[in-house]
Amino acid sequence: MNEQKNTSERIIEAFIELFRDFGYKGATTRAVAERAGVNEVTIFRHFGNKKGIMDAALESVSYSPFLEKIINEDMVWDLEKDLWKIADSYHRYMVKINDLVLIGFREAQLFPELNDTIVQIPKQLKANLVSYLTEMYNRGKLIETNIEFQAMNFIWLNFGYFLSKSRFGNQVIASSQNEFLKHSIQLFARGLTP
Repeated sequence: MNEQKNTSERIIEAFIELFRDFGYKGATTRAVAERAGVNEVTIFRHFGNKKGIMDAALESVSYSPFLEKIINEDMVWDLEKDLWKIADSYHRYMVKINDLVLIGFREAQLFPELNDTIVQIPKQLKANLVSYLTEMYNRGKLIETNIEFQAMNFIWLNFGYFLSKSRFGNQVIASSQNEFLKHSIQLFARGLTP
């Protein structure tokens, strides 16, 4: 069983490396098998197909379990402080998977199965934020509003900053991430606090 886990991990690592270097098309099952040091049949046995490897790779770097832990264990139920924790962890996560996200955007239109997998990241984040904001509303700490829209506004705020920095560096906004988050979250929280 432990050997099987190690094999799966090697396959996922090989896929992520090839995906970063050569894109989805270049991360063939044959190339993944060669890089992982396994037979191509082993890949099919473990993952079914290339999309199965992609799903497992994204799950292995998924933000959702980390965010769920933060929301379930680390919230102090102060909107500004909690949103800071969520945004800070989100940006640390996005930096970690920066290459996967940018390559995924470039290639998602060519491979619908890739797009279907990548869309799960913001969907999971939205579901977790909706859950958190709903609880804040139930505690009387959030104004009456469309919670789904506010969750998406928060995602767009943070994802927009991530994309801008990833793509253009300091050309669009020279402020540090901490400065940006401080001012943006403060304004966002003020707008939603009764």
